[in-house]
Amino acid sequence: MSELLLVGADVVTMDPDRPGAEAILVRDGVVVAVGTESEVATLASAHVERLDLEGATVLPGLIESHVHPAYTGLTDLWADCRSPGVGTIPDLQAALAALPVESGAWIRGWGYDDTLLAEGRHPTRDDLDAVSSTDPVIVSHISGHFLVANTVALALAQVDEETVAIDDPRFPRDASGRLTGMAWEIDAVSRVLAAVPALSDTDLEDALLRALSRARERGITTVHDLGVGLIGGPEELDAYRRLDAEGRLPVRVVGFLRGDLPLDGDTVFEAAGQSVGRFRLAGAKFWADGSIQGLSAALRAPYLCDPGHHGELLQPQEVLDAMVAPVAAAGGQLAVHANGDAAVGAALTAINRAGQGTHDPRHRIEHCQVTSTADLDALKEAGVGVSFFVNHVYFWGDRHRERFLGDVRSDFLDPLASAAAAGLRFGLHSDCPITPMDPLATLRTAVNRLTSGGSVLGAAERIDVHRAVQAMTVDSAYLVHEEQYVGTLAPGMRADLVVLDGDLSQVADAAAPMPKPVRVMVGGSWE
Repeated sequence: MSELLLVGADVVTMDPDRPGAEAILVRDGVVVAVGTESEVATLASAHVERLDLEGATVLPGLIESHVHPAYTGLTDLWADCRSPGVGTIPDLQAALAALPVESGAWIRGWGYDDTLLAEGRHPTRDDLDAVSSTDPVIVSHISGHFLVANTVALALAQVDEETVAIDDPRFPRDASGRLTGMAWEIDAVSRVLAAVPALSDTDLEDALLRALSRARERGITTVHDLGVGLIGGPEELDAYRRLDAEGRLPVRVVGFLRGDLPLDGDTVFEAAGQSVGRFRLAGAKFWADGSIQGLSAALRAPYLCDPGHHGELLQPQEVLDAMVAPVAAAGGQLAVHANGDAAVGAALTAINRAGQGTHDPRHRIEHCQVTSTADLDALKEAGVGVSFFVNHVYFWGDRHRERFLGDVRSDFLDPLASAAAAGLRFGLHSDCPITPMDPLATLRTAVNRLTSGGSVLGAAERIDVHRAVQAMTVDSAYLVHEEQYVGTLAPGMRADLVVLDGDLSQVADAAAPMPKPVRVMVGGSWE
């Protein structure tokens, strides 16, 4: 039996029956008691290990409700084309050219943002041909929804003027009718990526471990992988299962399979509490639209910068309905990506048509950035959860206001206060690697709604720091039916927690130094 008594702490339990405490008793990976030191110590054995935290803040382990671990881990091996480090097309070309790769290997970059490049445009195949005319070169947009390939990469993917219909918007052409090299949105991106050589088992495992170890270092004890197979195909699921069987996962992972991967006899969706390890497959993830900054999110009203354009759904309503139905019928949770309000409506329609069955599925909308109070009420009525991409407020808020959406829609971007008022249970996320996986920074953004330019975006949609912590603990657990197991520090719960070297008032104060996680426990273990 292992037993640990934590004392001298400011424990924020997120348990409404006992919101604060100073001591926690952990036995065999489970919280036994929470309270004053004198109360808890009476329940400890004579052999208990005692650790004085000297006034540190203890929170339930933080839950990142939407990330892409394999993608995140692999970006460490690619050219970093993010701004401000890359501010021009020549900067991007230099970053790609500097990547050390063997002759004939794929040269990969990621993270460029056309709206932050001096040229104000996406790179083209010609720009990438200048990097190499003999090796395949691809670079992904920061949103993950677009990709640009050079001529060699297009040829390997069998994408050319003959194989692509002239009016196919997924592969745009220039004025002469020549493909620009752009792959527009998820289906087109997947078609190009299918030509990239498959990753080895070791490469996939190493990528997952890099990302998940980073999550743990930052105070995260559970991640929701919204797109298992997004980068590595079905082998990603196999990699998770191997790592779990070998006891190598540093955090808990709730997975959602990439929705276009076929279901087979080996695809079993596990209910919360059924898995004996740290990984379980809960459902599948689908895409209703694209990204706001790529002008591919489906809006009900036009974009500010393009009054004739409001984006489009990635597929007609009846197609989305047919895509999600088999997963719901197999007992899986549905998670549907919807950035624009038109997509939120389409996603909710598909979820409602899939039916509730005989259980509470808690299907989800991912991102839910542009929406309305009527949408929020409809989500609540349908019992649908939301994971909000609130980091957009900081990273793109200024451009949403000035370029894409205008004042009114931007002020209601990721409307956390309104969602709370509607009674929604919601999580917050980084969508890493789209934005950094830094949960304390995400909490601070939810509280302050400061943009990277220093302005406040929609002050009325701020929430207080305890409500923000609720979103990244017990409510994110609720999104995947795990609120009985994680998200609060109370007797019987799994001993997942994070120790901070500062308090929540410092997290909330945009001018204060950000506290740091100094210890992270998963299942009673610091390792």
